[in-house]
Amino acid sequence: MAYIQHFHSVLRWLVLLTAFYAICKAFVGRQQKSAFSKSDNMAGILFTSMIDIQLILGLILYVTSGLGYKNIQANGMGFVMKDGFARFFAVEHISMMILALVLIHIGRAKSKRATTDLGKHKSAFWYYLIGLIIILAAIPWPFRKGFEAIGWM
Repeated sequence: MAYIQHFHSVLRWLVLLTAFYAICKAFVGRQQKSAFSKSDNMAGILFTSMIDIQLILGLILYVTSGLGYKNIQANGMGFVMKDGFARFFAVEHISMMILALVLIHIGRAKSKRATTDLGKHKSAFWYYLIGLIIILAAIPWPFRKGFEAIGWM
């Protein structure tokens, strides 16, 4: 399972890269009131694809590692909720990431269904941006208190 955790950590950077790319494309398209092009659409596809793969890996880790479901099962929810590190991985990280994924997919769907190019860019921009903010808040960054040992991977 260590290789899945490593891949999950490395894939974080691709998720962030595709997020910034999709958000920048939507922002520029919105500001310039340009047509919603194939490359704008592809930016959304890349972003949602990366986050979908990340979710699959995260769910595998949640079920198989000692930080997620197994921790709750072994120690009980009361213990997990009292320990900040355990609570982060068992509850907060997964909840926030799923919320971000849902918002990103809503943004992708709304950008496909919007009737105007400006509407497509606006939907993509706002939903992707809010999703990215949630993702950034939910990543166990090594500079956060209690996560120093995790490292940057």
